[in-house]
Amino acid sequence: MICIYEGDGLERLSPLCDLRPAFDLRCGRFTLLEKYRRLYPGEPFFLWVRDEMAGIAAEAHPDCRVNAKPKQGRLFLSAAAIFDEPVSPKGPESVLLAGEEVVGFRVCAECVAELNSVRGLRADLVQEQVKARVVKWPWDLVEFNAGELLKEAEVRSQKAGGRRQKSGTVERGAMVVGDRKKLRTEPGSRIWPGTVVSTETGPVFIDRDAVVRPGSFVEGPCYIGPGTVIDGAKVRPGCSFGPECRIGGEVQASLFQGYANKSHEGFIGHAFVGEWVNLGALTTNSDLKNAYQPVQVIWQGKTIDTGLLKVGCFIGDHAKTAIGSLINTGARIGTFVNWFEPGLSPKEIPAFSWGNKARWPLGHVLSNARKVMSRRGVTPSAAYEQALRVLYARR
Repeated sequence: MICIYEGDGLERLSPLCDLRPAFDLRCGRFTLLEKYRRLYPGEPFFLWVRDEMAGIAAEAHPDCRVNAKPKQGRLFLSAAAIFDEPVSPKGPESVLLAGEEVVGFRVCAECVAELNSVRGLRADLVQEQVKARVVKWPWDLVEFNAGELLKEAEVRSQKAGGRRQKSGTVERGAMVVGDRKKLRTEPGSRIWPGTVVSTETGPVFIDRDAVVRPGSFVEGPCYIGPGTVIDGAKVRPGCSFGPECRIGGEVQASLFQGYANKSHEGFIGHAFVGEWVNLGALTTNSDLKNAYQPVQVIWQGKTIDTGLLKVGCFIGDHAKTAIGSLINTGARIGTFVNWFEPGLSPKEIPAFSWGNKARWPLGHVLSNARKVMSRRGVTPSAAYEQALRVLYARR
């Protein structure tokens, strides 16, 4: 049995996991939890999350036990790690390390009974090195994304073997440049005439009921999630779009968690965009400093050097930008921000900001969430609204 736990340091991933457990963040085609489930098919899963995330996790994963005390020895794996190969649940009690980072542990039933957190681990546990990567900062997800897309495509190809797969519709008049076998279309998807899809730089996976409309140019590696519409967009390599997104303009090396609107012109690059985000026409972010120096990010008032030349922005759920908004290099835009100020944005915009001088009232936050989510046929649950209330009180 496998337990995926949220450990220390989750605040570094804000605002991306303000309203979801860390293991539900997307990287490549799948979320981090979906990757674990593919590594351990058929295994029952326990989930340890923050108290305010328990209801959300239980609704999203009804086949998992949430915040229940395990009664047997378990393999515990970090919610903010990506394992390159499975670790056996059987074996000696040990702390699992990726370099110097703790990414899990293996303990017996007696130890589990006394365990309340990762801090409760015995100091005498053997150290065991494993092949895994840690998601410490939001930009790690962006950096890992293209590689995850390539790896997932290889695994899918091996499993498919010589079997013929059902596929979507590639209309006459649509052009595929590169190896046609690297284009995968799921049933219900459609690539319209007047589009170009290139697999020369990597595979392209178009999920069920997704649509690529005329005037679009899509370069792999790329994942287009269920029901997502690419409408006259230039999609550069290294992009992943979750379900029900609307994508126009230009996007490069970016992840959209799902249910986000970027329907109009404007550039988003090396970014992570949360759910229910609406980017006004011509919203554009910078992902490269003019001096070609590593990008710095502001976190809790401290300057963090990413060591990367290209870092875009990180946008929390339900954030909204006005037309013509300009987003600074390495900016962090909090959950439920409504940004409409002129000029280049600050590097950090707190959650629930209404411009740079006011704050959304809680009642308006809840009513707006209900209205926006209903447009995609989703009703926020009581657990989701309670998580919003908790977040509002803390910010």
